[in-house]
Amino acid sequence: MALLKSKKNTTITGKSLNKLGTKPVNIKPKTTKKIINRYHFLIKCRAYIFQLLNLKFTKTDDEEINNFVKTYLKENMRNVNLEVNSEEELLNLRKNYQKNKKISSNDIDRLNFLLNFITEEIVDNGGLQKYQIASIMGQNSDRGGDSSKKLMSWILELNDSGKSFKDMSALEIGCLRVDNVISQHKYKKFIKSIERIDLNSNHPDIKKEDFLMKTLPESNEQKYDLISCSLVVNFVPDENKRGEMMIRLKKFCKNQGLVFLVLPLPCVTNSRFTDDELLVTKIMEQGLNFKLIKEHKSNKIVYYLFQNNNSVYNEKYLKKNHGSKRIIKNKPGMNNFCITFG
Repeated sequence: MALLKSKKNTTITGKSLNKLGTKPVNIKPKTTKKIINRYHFLIKCRAYIFQLLNLKFTKTDDEEINNFVKTYLKENMRNVNLEVNSEEELLNLRKNYQKNKKISSNDIDRLNFLLNFITEEIVDNGGLQKYQIASIMGQNSDRGGDSSKKLMSWILELNDSGKSFKDMSALEIGCLRVDNVISQHKYKKFIKSIERIDLNSNHPDIKKEDFLMKTLPESNEQKYDLISCSLVVNFVPDENKRGEMMIRLKKFCKNQGLVFLVLPLPCVTNSRFTDDELLVTKIMEQGLNFKLIKEHKSNKIVYYLFQNNNSVYNEKYLKKNHGSKRIIKNKPGMNNFCITFG
């Protein structure tokens, strides 16, 4: 399935995105999930091929990555007429090509061919733009809603129970729209300011910034009372980078501040390497010194709200116990989601 190809240009709605008067969006509602899943699949395959080919490129801006790949392939792609079933090769990528094992010149040619296949689909078919539109449409109320609705319901519950979470400075990582629930005027007394960032901004009020490259705060005043990280960690294609992101959530969160973490449910219910106990108890609580105060599992999504106990986290424990992948359970059809601190 090509990322953007469709037989008809049927619009989802005539609504504008982020109130910018964007033209009607040409994606059928039933295809948004396919587009999102396909894009995630392609960038994970790309990241694994980078590791196999020992390509060192630390930037995460999508356009810069694609340009880097194009330059690399122009210099290194020797055989452009290989007979390769690209879809089958990508599905069996980890099985056919093991990391830390010597690969032949023929393997390199095949991997370059696959890298070119991925790049053509993402770039030539406008994959990033379509992915973002599909993600935005996925936040509509008729598609399961905006995750910050759950966050604000929890903030209200906490304040009603006698705890004070008001006048908070918030950081929204991976923000796709500026008119979500957390941004509504009626919550101003709880959220006094919001800094919105995303790798590829689609709105002037969303800063184009990589959280993994964001300058670390030098004082508690530069940290945030609330950090929202909704469906972002699973988007990071490298498990060690996910661990780095978790540590950065700690470093950017004020003492007693909150971190709202949202993941696809299969990350903790159908992974060979991660389950709810490992993520919550061992990584977040024992390793990073967060306290779980709210949790909810829907049919497809898991929502967590953590409170930062203090600024200290156990780096030695994380590296010793979660420095690499360790199989928890292994059944057919399970995924490989993992967070490591190697």
